[in-house]
Amino acid sequence: MESRAHSTMPGTNQPDDALLAEQVAYYRARSAEYDQWWRREGRFDRGADLNAAWFAEVATTESRLGEWLRARKPVNAIELACGTGLFTRRLAPMVESLTAVDASPEVIAINRAKLAQQGAANVTFAEADLFAWKPRERYDLVFMSFWLSHVPMTRFDAFWSMLGDALAPGGAVYLIDSAHDPTSTAVNHVLPATDTGVVTRKLDDGSTYHIVKHFWTPPRLTDALAKRGWNAQIAKTPRYFIHGVATPA
Repeated sequence: MESRAHSTMPGTNQPDDALLAEQVAYYRARSAEYDQWWRREGRFDRGADLNAAWFAEVATTESRLGEWLRARKPVNAIELACGTGLFTRRLAPMVESLTAVDASPEVIAINRAKLAQQGAANVTFAEADLFAWKPRERYDLVFMSFWLSHVPMTRFDAFWSMLGDALAPGGAVYLIDSAHDPTSTAVNHVLPATDTGVVTRKLDDGSTYHIVKHFWTPPRLTDALAKRGWNAQIAKTPRYFIHGVATPA
């Protein structure tokens, strides 16, 4: 079984760059498998009861986003770490223009194909490292799903500073992410009992990678953002997701 060289937690003698490069490599290699997680297929099938709970919470999370978009009516939006399009397909019909950014050309290709089938003509895709990317314009909405948890704490301040630069006056960040639950991941993944900041992930071929993973709770995230000049309203579904809005104070 292949294992990738990796950096560990901040404070060790390993730099963030190596771990973040491994994280990008993992999501590029995982691109064709990624949607199995969302659909609870293969290694992510947790049985009828847990799968039903998952899909119920997916529906809640998607519904809250839809309600917010209909009330807020953003005109131009950007989606960071757009992935295979789980939410790109939901954002595109709700805005006039959408920029979708990801570091993986493989997931962008999958996302682009899904949007073409949907007939969405208002989406522009961009391949970029989000830790080096700078916004060229300002947006009414910055959206990210399952990305904030992959931002190392050593880069948290700079990341939120960049988000502030990306927002138009009156704009907002909407985020969706994973809560800490051992049944949210594959059956052959071992989730640490607490938020260690790094987790081990496997692909169907058995190859092993290490990635950044911070499991934010609504109070902890709200407090962290308040200290950095943001107002946040973050909620949690019973088991699997956090979701909500952050705006500059």
